[in-house]
Amino acid sequence: MGTKGHVLCRKGCGKTLEYILKIVYYRLVCQKRGVFNMKNNKKIIIGAVILVALIAVFACVYKFNKPATKAGSKDVVIAVTGSDGQTTSYNLSTDAEYLIQAMDELVENGSGFTYSGTDGEYGMMVEYINDEKAIYAEDNAFWALYVNGEYGQYGADQQPVTSGDEYTWTYEKAQ
Repeated sequence: MGTKGHVLCRKGCGKTLEYILKIVYYRLVCQKRGVFNMKNNKKIIIGAVILVALIAVFACVYKFNKPATKAGSKDVVIAVTGSDGQTTSYNLSTDAEYLIQAMDELVENGSGFTYSGTDGEYGMMVEYINDEKAIYAEDNAFWALYVNGEYGQYGADQQPVTSGDEYTWTYEKAQ
């Protein structure tokens, strides 16, 4: 090292540290921007164009080959077992994607099924079904969702609807 701020290279020529850092910085920035390597830029651009074209082709193939849904193409049963143990079943033909949409159809078609709840951070929390209240914070009770007899893994707004399935809302008390 020479005087303050100077660095000597192997050949003994004196260059300031600032000058060396500017050169290194300029080379790195220019290389990142592709100033020094135009051949790689062409390859990247060609690759990106091919990728976009492939995505567009796959999207078109999917759009024209996906199965078409028909009105009422899914036959499901939504059942409600109240606190008295009585079960009421509702048969529904629907093309709803999620259970909450099928439940809305039941409400709208005059079947006698009603429900309400609140939206929370985990989705819809069903609190009333057929005018029977089950609010955990107030009465230690809740509406449990069973899908084909198995405890549900999703809430009503995230539960997919599949033809032939039975969705049962059961009044349960916490222990």
